[in-house]
Amino acid sequence: MQTKKFWCHYIGNDDKPKRRNIELFPIKELLPRMNGKRSTPLWCERKEEQPYSRTYVYYNLYAQLSDNVAVAVQNRLSEQDIELALLTDNTINERCEKVWTKDLERATTDEARQRIIENKESWKQNVIERRERGYEHLNELSDFSNHLLSKCTWINKSILRAYEEVQSPILSALKELRILFEAEREEKERQRKEAAAKAREEEARKKIEADRKERERLDGEAEKFKNGESIAGCDVVDLCRRYGIAIHLRTVHNLQQVIANINGKGSCQYYRTRGKRRPVLDGCYKTATELYNYLQTA
Repeated sequence: MQTKKFWCHYIGNDDKPKRRNIELFPIKELLPRMNGKRSTPLWCERKEEQPYSRTYVYYNLYAQLSDNVAVAVQNRLSEQDIELALLTDNTINERCEKVWTKDLERATTDEARQRIIENKESWKQNVIERRERGYEHLNELSDFSNHLLSKCTWINKSILRAYEEVQSPILSALKELRILFEAEREEKERQRKEAAAKAREEEARKKIEADRKERERLDGEAEKFKNGESIAGCDVVDLCRRYGIAIHLRTVHNLQQVIANINGKGSCQYYRTRGKRRPVLDGCYKTATELYNYLQTA
């Protein structure tokens, strides 16, 4: 395999631009179809990652700017990308026939066969389009300077340092584009923060409005309870907490889960589970009476 060493500019793990000598091989070694004349030759570096038990292979891309200087392209190819790019039309047709032949044989109606044929053609067209999009993107990267000037990618500091090292005439234009990109990022961040602040304000407003409506509803329930009408058991708990009336934890459970409605005169409706004994509601009657007496004197 043909290899060559370059001084490669890239962004390190600490988000700072770095430069080191790397041995690269041309992309034509992976994709012979890319062996055309290009303004910016693309070179690759093979990397392996093993996050768990499986090993993943990636190819980092570098654009050659001079005889000994290259810069990292903000894209990388996986083994699946390479496999897709190497597929020929014949290979795609063979895979298509292999996958759908048995399905066509098992089809029992003309509608099912027609649907399978349509899915087959759709899959084949989708694979071909994905393959061509990959080559189209690589061809754009093969003219890296125009790719940058067309505002297709973020211009990081490593790109500026690489073009400064080769004394490129477009360095000033790239710096102006970076300033423009930074201004756009700052504006988007400002809009995001403004939208987040508005969302928080709206949420707080809705919460205040919901609390107000709940207070008004409880005021109405308190008035009904004062007049001897029945209200929900959970509302009795909320009213006791509002007026500071002590209430036992078991009584809270019964009022919230067992009592359907209750009044301050010793009558209530409750839920009873079949097969279980009648619940003991003495604490609920006592609490309801205390709340009723409190409202009469309030």
